[in-house]
Amino acid sequence: MKAIVGGNVIDGLGLDPIQDGVVLIDEDRIVAVGSAKTTPVPRGAETIDAVGCHVLPGIIDCHLHCTYRSRDVRQHLLNSPTYNVLRSTQIIEETIACGVTTARDMGGADAGFRQAIEDGLIAGPRLQISIAMISQTGGHGDYWVPAGMRIPKRTWLPDGVADGVEGIRKLVRQFLMAGADFIKICSTGGITSVTDSWDEPQFTMEEIKCAVDEAAAKKRPVAVHAEGILGIRTALEAGVHSIEHGWFIDEECIDRMIKQSTWWVPTLALVPLSIEHRQKDPNWGKQQLGQEEQKDQEIYRKMKEEQFPIWREAVRRGVKIAMGTDQSHRLLVGENLVELRFMVDFLGMSPMEAIVSATSNAANCIGRPDLGELSPGKIADVLVVDGDPLDDISILEDRNRLKLIMKQGKTYKNIV
Repeated sequence: MKAIVGGNVIDGLGLDPIQDGVVLIDEDRIVAVGSAKTTPVPRGAETIDAVGCHVLPGIIDCHLHCTYRSRDVRQHLLNSPTYNVLRSTQIIEETIACGVTTARDMGGADAGFRQAIEDGLIAGPRLQISIAMISQTGGHGDYWVPAGMRIPKRTWLPDGVADGVEGIRKLVRQFLMAGADFIKICSTGGITSVTDSWDEPQFTMEEIKCAVDEAAAKKRPVAVHAEGILGIRTALEAGVHSIEHGWFIDEECIDRMIKQSTWWVPTLALVPLSIEHRQKDPNWGKQQLGQEEQKDQEIYRKMKEEQFPIWREAVRRGVKIAMGTDQSHRLLVGENLVELRFMVDFLGMSPMEAIVSATSNAANCIGRPDLGELSPGKIADVLVVDGDPLDDISILEDRNRLKLIMKQGKTYKNIV
């Protein structure tokens, strides 16, 4: 039995913090949560002193890429697949080291990564995997370059390019057979693409609906990469589970997302932080095909001028929002919790609402209601943070303030 005592407990559900709280943990489960006055610590329990700290659930990142490829395309072509796999273990450990105990990998990790973490071969968050992103020919996930060749990002994965309803059906079945927890498909281009634009629609409604139906037969959801409005509308018409990015939603989309209970994973920090990196280092990302500063500047300008009020209206009206970062080899590795500050600044969320989006809401988004809460019976993923994130959400970005990181009752970090 372990007892975390003396801290202020944020349960992940949005309730007021429990002052001078107690969290009791037996093996991998939480067995009791309450104030010190009402929750006695059993004799012989291992006590963890959290006085002056806040205790909250482990963070769930609903959108990341935890496997490696070099930003320099030339170097990438010189790396062996084994080298890239081994470099991925560093990314995975950096992810849990910043407080992320569960994550949805949006393309890059196969079942071997998930199993290696479960078996304790490498340290990292528990993973849900999609295998690879499904794209149409010439779409966001088709890594064709004008030289007339395709450059696979991660050569250990099957090809994610398909066309037509039957092509989609076969590929979705292949990914489900390989152990995918969910399916990811593109309904627009992307800012990192070489052959398309972020605002162009991709795949027909019938093609995306085929993916939704095939996944549903295995009780699996479909997440959709969608940046521009036309592709967002197509994805919603097809009945997808979650919209990833979804930056250019409109009032009609908000209505439909509420009606259909569609999740939105907005990945807000991605573009402004890319711009910030280039301002600090002009050479940052220069070898990254498709990622141009002009693209980022244009889309960020449009966000600020057109979308901020619509995003805040989505929050006000109750669109279901879960935190995701789009962490990848090139950005946000080990900095995932910066996304919470952008959710406060751009969406107008309170710090508590942002934390809920990354805990209990995120757990519901990924179909894991046993996670994301400090409540009896839930899995014991726990953080102890020096300071008050409800007063300043940005303290969660400082890994020096993370005094305890616990995943499933096992301590990854403890400097309390």
